[in-house]
Amino acid sequence: MRAIVEGLGYECVGIALVTEERAVFLRVFIDSVGGIQVRDCEIVSKAVSAFLDEHEEYIPGKYFLEVSSPGIERPLFTPEDYKRFIGKKARLRVRLPVQGRKSLSGLILSADDDAVELEIDADTPEEMTAVRISFDIITKGNLAFEEKKDKRRNS
Repeated sequence: MRAIVEGLGYECVGIALVTEERAVFLRVFIDSVGGIQVRDCEIVSKAVSAFLDEHEEYIPGKYFLEVSSPGIERPLFTPEDYKRFIGKKARLRVRLPVQGRKSLSGLILSADDDAVELEIDADTPEEMTAVRISFDIITKGNLAFEEKKDKRRNS
């Protein structure tokens, strides 16, 4: 399906097949230089749907197809995604606890093909610590929206 999306001239950010409350969702995240409009989602949806209609073996049974932009809290799927966003804040969920937590957020310091290194809060707000997290245990990763603080003083 990545080839279908890219063949239409869009970046295929990622594809997720998830089950929520007994319903199956195929989520396709797309992007382009000028951003994504509803019409772009329609184009990709029709092409992916036509492909899946011809190849029912890929997703047997009933499913819901969702095509959207990755949004401000862009999902992170691959090591390349983490490398691309070094210096940005991310939120991760992991299968096994890291530093006693299964949800972590912090600044992406580095990434390679095996793991990502995050700078996370330690025991006190003043302390920060770097942790290396294997991609094998990450169940979900997203960029974390950071609100810019206005440095101007209100008089």
